[in-house]
Amino acid sequence: MFVLLALGLGSAGCSAPNHQPVILAGPRPLGSPSTPGGLKFEEGTVIQLQLEVRDDDNDEIFYRWSQQPPNPAGTFSDSHIATPTWTVPTPPDDPNQAILLYVEVEDHNGGVLLGQSPNIYVLPKQQ
Repeated sequence: MFVLLALGLGSAGCSAPNHQPVILAGPRPLGSPSTPGGLKFEEGTVIQLQLEVRDDDNDEIFYRWSQQPPNPAGTFSDSHIATPTWTVPTPPDDPNQAILLYVEVEDHNGGVLLGQSPNIYVLPKQQ
């Protein structure tokens, strides 16, 4: 799922319009099934995130991953790359509280997208 934030039209003059980056796959945990109701992972699990993006202008793409709600905080290996890992945090106080991972995809020429993961639910670590 992605949401269009802005579409740049390039600089003034005769230049061609900037094409919006396109999310082809993700953002989601790699290999996760499409299941209604969200995905469940045990706390402490390190998940490889999947994201495939295309830019028809071949502009350099910049990424910014974030989590909502921000607490309890999971950990991204690097929130500024296309496919970081994310370590699942401790369960929230409300076990029905979903965590969403967002990625902002930008080409620095006015094209910006926001991608959203499926709902993620945290299971307590089994002893």
